[in-house]
Amino acid sequence: MKTRYAEAQYGKVVIKTKDLPKPGPGQLLLEAEYSSMSPGTEYSLMDNKIVPLPQSIGYSMVASVIEVGPDVTDFKVGDLVVTTGEHAQYLLMDMKNVTPAPHDVDKEQAAFFVLIHTALYALRRSQLQFGEPAVVLGQGFVGAITAQIARLAGAMPVIVTDLDDGRLEIARKMGVHYAINPKKEPNRLVEVVNSLKRGGVPVVFEATGARQPLAQAFEIVSERGRVVMISQVHGESMPEIDEPLMMKGASLIGTYVNSKPFSLRRTDLGINGAWPPTISNRLERYVNSDIWTSDDDFRVALDFIKYGSLDIRPLISHRFTYEEIPKAYDLVWNKDASLLGGVIKWK
Repeated sequence: MKTRYAEAQYGKVVIKTKDLPKPGPGQLLLEAEYSSMSPGTEYSLMDNKIVPLPQSIGYSMVASVIEVGPDVTDFKVGDLVVTTGEHAQYLLMDMKNVTPAPHDVDKEQAAFFVLIHTALYALRRSQLQFGEPAVVLGQGFVGAITAQIARLAGAMPVIVTDLDDGRLEIARKMGVHYAINPKKEPNRLVEVVNSLKRGGVPVVFEATGARQPLAQAFEIVSERGRVVMISQVHGESMPEIDEPLMMKGASLIGTYVNSKPFSLRRTDLGINGAWPPTISNRLERYVNSDIWTSDDDFRVALDFIKYGSLDIRPLISHRFTYEEIPKAYDLVWNKDASLLGGVIKWK
């Protein structure tokens, strides 16, 4: 079988064709339906900052299972799934790298499950408590979702900042309590924080894609508060942290999603008609609230959409067919501010 796929080269993305073999043991053959773009990460990939180019690009796909390989136990033909696979018409994926999706989920929104999961992990790491104020610096796609999940988690008020008035207007429509442009209102954020009369805010999320805003995060965080770094930045130095954080007893928290397990499987002792108990040969998915894996949070992200707790349609700024992928990534390379959320339709 041949498939068309997207390949990142320096400063551009091109469409290429390659052959796919039949699925092997534990593999699934998937047919793509929707995939999403991540402008920050994928710009760095196109800029040769992550892995040597050329490389496949894309890592957030909604697809249907069209063939299963030997030893596949958890999936069948016709299942709707999500996977961190490349932009491609057809994909071969290990079943351990595939998560089932509700059949009635909005597929276009579901294509952003990786970015929702990124924001969700930041909230988990922040240990946000009901009633705590929270600030989100930056209203790109992940920052905007972070603000929405903070609302779901009970943050009051939710305060966001961005240099783009259009993004701030979307944030207002999605229910944040304060939306501030620090370029136009340089003192407004501090004024709002001071009006809360808490000596700062307990939680500040940095999602700007730059390092300098951390200096302001350190300024406004409260005693024993938490500054949560969401965005990855290449080639920028950190602002001074010793004095502003140490004197407050505040914490700086990283949220790189690969700092937690992708998934966990368990095997158990059981009595199978004989003594002593023996270990089962089958590995079962580990499900418990003491550990949230990436696979678990993918499922939570999809349920947010299915049950209407999270509506990210206002954040989808661009829709492309797969033939338009080169044009779509020209926007990424040129850092076009209008590109908030880009989704690619494959069928």
